[in-house]
Amino acid sequence: MRNTIVALLLAALVFSCTPGPTYYAKSESDSIKKNYNDKHLQNLYESNSSLFKEIYNRYNSADVGLYQDGIGITTLEDYDKQQLHYVMVYVRPKDASFDVNTTKPEQRLAAIIKNFVPKYVKMINPRDLDKNDIEGLAFGVYWAARDHSQCDQYGGHIEYVYIFFPKAAAQAYLNGNLSLPEAIDQSEVMASTDLKPAKSIRPVF
Repeated sequence: MRNTIVALLLAALVFSCTPGPTYYAKSESDSIKKNYNDKHLQNLYESNSSLFKEIYNRYNSADVGLYQDGIGITTLEDYDKQQLHYVMVYVRPKDASFDVNTTKPEQRLAAIIKNFVPKYVKMINPRDLDKNDIEGLAFGVYWAARDHSQCDQYGGHIEYVYIFFPKAAAQAYLNGNLSLPEAIDQSEVMASTDLKPAKSIRPVF
């Protein structure tokens, strides 16, 4: 009986360390979102398809993981319910991982905003946003929260933060005319941690 229990525990440990979904895009085809239900969005994507390929090549050549369908166009509604169009770039850095036993959700989120957002959003060029009908930059980071006592490479759950920078704030930050806290203060920020639905937040620096 004891041997059976040990065998089951070992099997459970091996299973928990077996690679599961990582949500990394594996190629250009699954990095760039090419199909949209809205006709205007589809036209906007097609008129800027070369830009999205350029952004993909920029991150791919630097070996930065991208989220599936993480490059393209996304939308945000303003206070008047008008639809705003944002260039979308969602990254999944390979080194963005935390132990749930030694960190709290707010600590993980703060570390991502402090250490990962500036590192990878700076790979966007201000001129990337100089497009007709583009009102801003939606920049997102995904990371893993894992139980390192079981496995520090696989398993756990995914958390994320989206920052919807208005065009002026994004370009001012990328040109060095605003600090990141100043740019974020002008932006909408959504985050999901601990498997909870995404909610609007105001980061504290």
